[in-house]
Amino acid sequence: MIGVLLPHRNQIDRAQVLAAALRIAERTGPDAVSMRGVAAELGVAPMSLYHHVRNRGELLAGMVDQMIGEAPELEGDGTPWRTRLRSLFLALRFLAHTRPRTFPLALRHPDAPELVRLRMVGADAVAEAMAEAGVPRDQLQPTEAVVWTLVLGFVTREALGQFRGPSTGGADRIASAVLAAVEHHIDRVAADPARAHPEDPACAGFASDDDW
Repeated sequence: MIGVLLPHRNQIDRAQVLAAALRIAERTGPDAVSMRGVAAELGVAPMSLYHHVRNRGELLAGMVDQMIGEAPELEGDGTPWRTRLRSLFLALRFLAHTRPRTFPLALRHPDAPELVRLRMVGADAVAEAMAEAGVPRDQLQPTEAVVWTLVLGFVTREALGQFRGPSTGGADRIASAVLAAVEHHIDRVAADPARAHPEDPACAGFASDDDW
């Protein structure tokens, strides 16, 4: 229930503003998030929000940061590379499950600080996993691209609800297949790098720059 409007900045903080915005996004979608709507959710005057976020764009980017901060900690050094990759995959899947309507915002706000941090940590985890698995240096970039395409493609589609229903066989089963595909591709590149990323004439002509 919306309470009495409270105009003073010290009655709310940035975390409360972002939490309220996330609640709205998960109820009705991120396009419904507005400064006025968040103020109503908190029971404060709209102008009080501007002490914490300058505009709607900053509000949406802050929501991405808040969401990423909810991700489980990734497995660290000293664990097998498969365990570290699975940890990254499960952390992203956790976010897609807990914030399904907010998760696609990450694609529209790639410069959100927490998302940048997660990308760096994730990139390090993937790079270390590939090196530990024996992927040659000249195959690191294309292999990383395949890994991220499989992982992000799955979790984004799952957040959008595209694996619901019996016809898909269940999202958990598909998630297992994606993880197996990621691990298989890394193993394949390590075992036979010369044939790991063959050129297919049917795929030619789309990219403006074929250099990795």
